Amino acid sequence: MKTFIHRTSFAVIAAALCLMPAAHLFAATLYLAPSSSQVGHGQTFTVDVKVDSAGVGFNAAQATINFPASLLQVSADKSNSSFNFWLEEPTVSNTQGSIEFIGGTPYGISGSAIQVLRLVFTPKGTGTGAITIANGAVTASDGSGTNILSTMSDATIVISPTRVSAAKANMPSPALITRTAVAAQNVPAKPNLQVPLYPTDTQWYNQMSAFVASWDLPSYITGVSTVLNKQPNFNPATTEGLFDSKSFGALADGVSYLHVRFKNNIGWGTAVHRRIAIDTQPPLGFKIATPDGDTTDNPTPTLQFKTSDALSGLKEYQIQIDTGDVISIPAADFSGSYAPQPLLPGDHRVLVRAVDQAGNSVEDFVVIHILPIAPPSISFLQNKLSLDQKSISLRGTAIPGATVLLVMHQDGAEIARASALADINGVWEKTFVQTLQNGIYQVSAQTQDRRGALSLVVESPAVTVRPDVVMFIGPFALGWFELSVIGVCLALMVMIIILLRVMSRRNRREAHRAIAGKDVAAMSTVLEDDIQNLESDWRNIKQKLSDGLHMSARVAVVHGAVAKLKKYVGREVG
Repeated sequence: MKTFIHRTSFAVIAAALCLMPAAHLFAATLYLAPSSSQVGHGQTFTVDVKVDSAGVGFNAAQATINFPASLLQVSADKSNSSFNFWLEEPTVSNTQGSIEFIGGTPYGISGSAIQVLRLVFTPKGTGTGAITIANGAVTASDGSGTNILSTMSDATIVISPTRVSAAKANMPSPALITRTAVAAQNVPAKPNLQVPLYPTDTQWYNQMSAFVASWDLPSYITGVSTVLNKQPNFNPATTEGLFDSKSFGALADGVSYLHVRFKNNIGWGTAVHRRIAIDTQPPLGFKIATPDGDTTDNPTPTLQFKTSDALSGLKEYQIQIDTGDVISIPAADFSGSYAPQPLLPGDHRVLVRAVDQAGNSVEDFVVIHILPIAPPSISFLQNKLSLDQKSISLRGTAIPGATVLLVMHQDGAEIARASALADINGVWEKTFVQTLQNGIYQVSAQTQDRRGALSLVVESPAVTVRPDVVMFIGPFALGWFELSVIGVCLALMVMIIILLRVMSRRNRREAHRAIAGKDVAAMSTVLEDDIQNLESDWRNIKQKLSDGLHMSARVAVVHGAVAKLKKYVGREVG
């Protein structure tokens, strides 16, 4: 339950402290330095809790650190911490073997060895133990309390029954070389010294850890002497044996000097003095002042800020507005105030980071709301144009003496830009001389005053460009294009009507032809039947001469059928 409360409180305070955006890079390391130590029983030693933020600004951290209570007892020292704010003061339990803390700063800070807390241990037994970070968090100063911690690094301790010298407490002795040296003619030359962690002696570094120094070892060298102290021209003269590299413990903040000197059969040569400058403390915190206020219509509001760095000195100020490019200003050239390029209306986050010569930084940010000035008006714009017109003219009003920025669009795509100056009465006008195509045109307008302040954008009514008008039919204006379309449509309609009539007459003829065929076939059948009856009767006439009258009737029927055939066939064919 306690852990949950701690984490919840940490998240709340971290969000409250966030003062500057930072990249959400999960790359910070919470570590213990030195990573290993060798001490004697009862011999006090220190372990520092540090943060390497990998260039990301952070403003809070928390951790639970465990240690073997049977071997060690501890006290916490926060006097040299970069944190000046403790939600939970460092709490030590020598019974359970734990240290807990939640701390922060009202500024965003970054560096490779930011000091959080110093732990002072006193051994009460002998043996080997581990000092571990059980859980932790490092909170980015991004306005959201993002935990950027990715790695936690522990430390080991070896406690021996006898006291260990300070030189051997954290670093092993160098590996000695056994050989027979060649006789020399002169004293040794100055050693060619390499220190990979601190490659140059003119630069400041913010890395605080054990390091290795090495050198070339000529065949005539019989002894090497090394000393690490604060004296720039010290000449060591006590041989430590023959070796070509040596490990040294982490250095404290400030300037130290590593001296290496060779000896041969003639004597000691010239020593090399390597300056190693360490600064792990960020510059002093600062606040950005806004004389124009956080809400202003000044597009170039003045920002005032200033800080210093006591050890390595301030290198530069880095300024970023919203997500734009970072602007670097050398500290030596900075007067204490900065005015950005004109800002658009709306909210802008201005971030300022002060960086020292070692690469440590402290950050602050402010959100400025830029008010828009009065927008222009468009009082005249012809909303219908023909293709024979080569321009679009506008007229309107704006702030007297201000510039009206105009952008013409055709069907949503920008095609031209222009500007117009409002006179002392605030009247402006502009003509776009442009080859016009069929389509919808619109002009956007925005006021800009002499300071560079901008208004919101206003849009003109739509302008329709169409071919020239040839005639009017009622309320409709017709150009050659419309007339051409109408003519084509009428011609198509006439062709369709003629085609339909031809098809209708052809269909009727086919229908009549079919009916006439049926009638002819029917009448032919009737006529054939009557003729057959007539022939039958004629064969029997001799037998029944008395049937003459019947024969006459048959003939009359045939004549009637023929008459009907003529009538129907003539009518159907017609």
